[in-house]
Amino acid sequence: MKILVSLLLSSILLLSAPGCGTLMFKERENQEHSGKIDPNVVIMDSIGLLFFVFPGLVAFAIDFTTEAIYLPPNVAKGEGPFISDPDTKASETPKN
Repeated sequence: MKILVSLLLSSILLLSAPGCGTLMFKERENQEHSGKIDPNVVIMDSIGLLFFVFPGLVAFAIDFTTEAIYLPPNVAKGEGPFISDPDTKASETPKN
């Protein structure tokens, strides 16, 4: 029974954090990028690394592999919940 519970919990952990940047910024996967790392993705992956070492490492590995951790060419600081460019927030608001 303990083995079943541990397998279930570990599979939930592995499936719940497979790369925050990949989940939040699907359009960034394997696209052209500026070479700058998005601090929002680093913060979210680091939170996973802080609480659960293995899922955090998996999240970093997936984000670097899919290149979702890098900022697009037209963004200077970031686009996300923690740090964002003033221009990107203005462009996201719908205009009437």
